[in-house]
Amino acid sequence: MPKVVNHAARRAELTEALWRVALRDGFDAVTVRSVAQEAGWSPGALRHYFPDKAEMVLFAMDLVAQESAGRIQTVYEGHQQATPETIQQHLEQLLPLDATRRIESEVWFALVTLAHSDARVAERRTQIDDMIRESVRSIVTALEQIGRLRKGRDPELEARRLHALLDGLVIQLMAEPPRVGVEEAREVIAQQLADLTG
Repeated sequence: MPKVVNHAARRAELTEALWRVALRDGFDAVTVRSVAQEAGWSPGALRHYFPDKAEMVLFAMDLVAQESAGRIQTVYEGHQQATPETIQQHLEQLLPLDATRRIESEVWFALVTLAHSDARVAERRTQIDDMIRESVRSIVTALEQIGRLRKGRDPELEARRLHALLDGLVIQLMAEPPRVGVEEAREVIAQQLADLTG
C-alpha cells in the first residue's frame, strides 16, 4: 500500500524550519540546503515543495502577508471605529520594529531583488505593493470617516505620501547600522499622523 503523505503537515514543518533559519541567521541564509538541514530533510525532498529560491521567497512572502494582516486585524479588535492610537499601531505593524518584522522586511527586499529577473516574483511584488498601498489608504479613509483628516487634504495624495514615508522608514531601519531607531520611527509616524489630523 502506498505511503500517504500529509502535504499540509510537511509544508507546516518546512515553514517552521524556514523561519527558524531566518530568525537565527537572517533571510539571506534561507536556501534550499539550509532549510532542508534545519528540517532534517534531504535537499532533494525539499525541492519537491520549493524547487528554487524564488519559490521559497514567494512562499515566505505569502506568510509575511498573512502574519501582517493578522496583526493589523488584532489591533482593531474590540474597537467600534479607528482611533489615532489604533491607526498608529496599524502603521507600526508595517515597520521592522522587532526581530520578526525585520525578517519580514528582509523577505520583502529579497522579493524586490528577484523581481528583476523572475516574472512570477515581479507579479507577486506588484500584488504585495498594492496590498500595502491599500492598507495605508484605508488609514487615510478611516481618518476621514471619523472626521479627523485635516480640512483641504487630498486623501489619495496623503495615502501616497504616507506609503512613501513607510517605505523610507523601512530602508532607514534596515540599514546597517540603522539610520533611524525604533522610537524615532514611532515618533516620525506620530508626527505624520499629527500633521494629517491637525
